[in-house]
Amino acid sequence: MNTATFNSNAMSNLWNYLQGLALSTTDRRWHADRLLESTRDEECEILTEARDAIKEMRSESESNGNSEMTLDEINEEIRQSRLARKQKTALA
Repeated sequence: MNTATFNSNAMSNLWNYLQGLALSTTDRRWHADRLLESTRDEECEILTEARDAIKEMRSESESNGNSEMTLDEINEEIRQSRLARKQKTALA
């Protein structure tokens, strides 16, 4: 079973469990906010890492006398960012 399927099944099981609880609307909203909050934190962290990587690449490029990145460099950075995000998601 791959990670995406496992995560999907885990979320489905969690949802079913939460629906079975006798929670007030306020309690349900609180739980939903906690789930969304962790997602927002993770997205913010990923964006920060991407911005830092871009800043680092720009500074390296400028120190080498190149003011622009090649298409291959941009594609490689995108590939590395996606790989890092997948690895981070798999660890969570």
